[in-house]
Amino acid sequence: MNPIAQVVKFMLQPNYYLYANGGNALNLMTRIISPYHAILVPGIKPKSDKIFSIVRLEFPVTSQTFGSEPERNATGLADMTLGGTACYKTSWGKLGIGINLGFPTATSPALGSGKWTAGPSAILFYNKPKHVMLGLVVNQYFSYAGSPSRPATNYMNLQPFIDVIFNKGYFIMINPICTLDWQKDDFTVPLALGFGKAFSKNLSAFIMPEYIVSGSNRKTCIVQFNLNAMF
Repeated sequence: MNPIAQVVKFMLQPNYYLYANGGNALNLMTRIISPYHAILVPGIKPKSDKIFSIVRLEFPVTSQTFGSEPERNATGLADMTLGGTACYKTSWGKLGIGINLGFPTATSPALGSGKWTAGPSAILFYNKPKHVMLGLVVNQYFSYAGSPSRPATNYMNLQPFIDVIFNKGYFIMINPICTLDWQKDDFTVPLALGFGKAFSKNLSAFIMPEYIVSGSNRKTCIVQFNLNAMF
């Protein structure tokens, strides 16, 4: 549940979307997360054991259908992202800053932006209360190159999270990803509550329904499943 834990993670997360306009989509997000002893760039070694970095690679595969908008129907790979975060361990949690890179790898124009993107990231993680984790993840993306026929992108993903751990590995989580699209002046805010269980030290899973209350996709329902293996 710790987004910047110093373990290698392999995560599979299928998400089902039921849009208010009648469309639907199935998205399989694959994440590979790995820590390393450096300050963002491998080879720049920190002098303190309290400093480390995390690299995260995400590649989504999506299949979507919109009966009233057939031009949006598509199946294939969407845009991939790569992020690196330098973290500092404190007595109460962790702080991190880094950079995100987005790649126009979508196999269909309907599945991606057609733009190369980059931007800063930041994370605040607080775990001082027993069995409770609080935090905030911020990822900003700006487009700087790509197809001239596609519009520029400028958006932020803002993810607050509250995780509460119970006996026998059960947990609940509130960690909706809010998308603030500065370019389109469109702000997506979901309500989300997840339930999960750690089956062992290295394996956990959760299910989390979401309902979008703001933005162009308002009234969209989402169901997330997540399988998380750690090494």
